[in-house]
Amino acid sequence: MAHDLTREELTHALPAWCYLTAFGEALSEALPASLGWLRARWDAGDDHLPLNLVHDLGHLLLRGRDFRFASSRDLECWPESERALRLAYEDRVLGRWALDPTLVEAHIVIAGLGVAHRDAAVTHAVGLALARPLRGCEAAVFGNPAHLRALTPELLASLPSRFEEGFAHLDAAWSAWALEQLTELTPHLPAGRLFAAEDLWEIAHLPQLPSESARLALREVNGLAGRIGAVPASVALSIRQTAREVPVDAEESDHYPAGGFDAISTRGSFENLVRSEVAYVGEGKSAPDAPDLFDIRYAEGELLYYTRDESPLLDARRDLTVVIDRPAEQRYKQPALAAQTLVLVEALALALQSDLLRVFGPAGSRVRIVWRCETAEDRAVADEERALLSLPLASELAHRRVELARVDAWGDVPDAGRVIFSPRASTSDLFYVAWVRVGDAAWQALDALWELGEGAPAMRALADVLLVAVARRTVRRARTPASR
Repeated sequence: MAHDLTREELTHALPAWCYLTAFGEALSEALPASLGWLRARWDAGDDHLPLNLVHDLGHLLLRGRDFRFASSRDLECWPESERALRLAYEDRVLGRWALDPTLVEAHIVIAGLGVAHRDAAVTHAVGLALARPLRGCEAAVFGNPAHLRALTPELLASLPSRFEEGFAHLDAAWSAWALEQLTELTPHLPAGRLFAAEDLWEIAHLPQLPSESARLALREVNGLAGRIGAVPASVALSIRQTAREVPVDAEESDHYPAGGFDAISTRGSFENLVRSEVAYVGEGKSAPDAPDLFDIRYAEGELLYYTRDESPLLDARRDLTVVIDRPAEQRYKQPALAAQTLVLVEALALALQSDLLRVFGPAGSRVRIVWRCETAEDRAVADEERALLSLPLASELAHRRVELARVDAWGDVPDAGRVIFSPRASTSDLFYVAWVRVGDAAWQALDALWELGEGAPAMRALADVLLVAVARRTVRRARTPASR
């Protein structure tokens, strides 16, 4: 049963955990770092994590494919009664983790960080992977961070002699305890992927996160955006086909040629065949039933076809302006929904931006996220949220594919591709692509109700119809009180 380790018990538990580590390098070199990771995790409240698991996963994150298993060096020294368990731990736990693509990605991310940030990144990654699965496990024991700090110098000083003697002086009862604990903890260890997309983002951007509250807020936004998922292939194809329609009603459409021919190619349809190619019909026959030059050129792919000139309007960039109206009022969580309304809206905005990038390419779209404010509280919330979203969108902002802004008047909001998320119904004379009424368990948009309590599938469905509306550039005008 889980209990708190006393200082005396911790003096025995630490060497027992060291005895079971599966990282095959000298403890005198590897343990100082892992003791630092353990102290940081215990200080953060994860005082149920054992040293051996923190040690092995931490060095696996640092070494990646260069991780060396202890069995490659110490297998003959292990007692017969321990071999099966220790080999099973290396194979079924660490071996699976080593093949996990998310761990490989986390290893690459950590390797790319500065030396000053690597220990913090490893500590955070270990907590993300192990803290929740092992919390509540009956085999877990809880340590005191103060005791660990006090005992660390003593443990490190004793390592050379312990290692050289093969832990000969280790209390047999405590080594058996550590083996039993590892046996009971193993079924609770994650068997699938260790890290989600938001976990990997956090690890990569840990040095830039200003505070723990900012980390948790971004984790929620990124997690929701990840669960919404990518635009389905069928919807993406429909959007691309819609985008190829010539916008004959656009104001500038008459300035550009469309529908003629502008080049010649060896590929095309017969209605675009170059007329001079007909001259080869019946020519070059060696016998009445032999193919003529036209047939030969067709089979060889040498016939010439005109290619149609397409209007430059077809390549116009798609603009999306996500307007978050009265952001302070959207910092409210409906019991039926997964998160605050504002978090849901911002996650949806990130998903839409990613979808447009996927459908139209890096140069084919531009997204503006605008917080429209009325009060001082709105402005304070908008400044906080803009600073927050500037972290996951840093690359997009640098390439000018995304803009973040806070405005007070509707006249300062760009007209192109407006999708307005507001806690109130449209009551002003505004142009927009879609007005999404938020704040309730069901959002109203495009003459339909969207039950977001159903989770990510409902948000994905809403994102799809908004994408199609933006691609079609359908513009509506909000109804004024007089027109209702």
